Amino acid sequence: MAKRFLCAAIAFIGLIFPTAFALALLVAPANPAPLEQSGCNRNLADAYANVTVLQARAKAAHGAESCAATQLYFLEVVKARAIAAQCKSGPERERELGRLDADVETINNTIAARCS
Repeated sequence: MAKRFLCAAIAFIGLIFPTAFALALLVAPANPAPLEQSGCNRNLADAYANVTVLQARAKAAHGAESCAATQLYFLEVVKARAIAAQCKSGPERERELGRLDADVETINNTIAARCS
């Protein structure tokens, strides 16, 4: 009796798993939508616009205001980098993060020179 039950259970499982897999393939979309989070394009555009404004302010500033403006510019570039890391993908992501990392390093060196 146990041998017969075991054979029936194996046959049942042998039919269920391939059928479930085939149904899952039929239900899945052929071309899945890209993994873009809502608002990413808007957030990136806002972040890059803020970076541009603060970059101009940091370049135009003189004296003590120069240090504060450069620090705000630094923070905005770091925020833009975080948004780009979250929203972009593939080679574009790596290229953009590399550019922003270079900007962060340059701004950090500028802060060290201006604010010490």
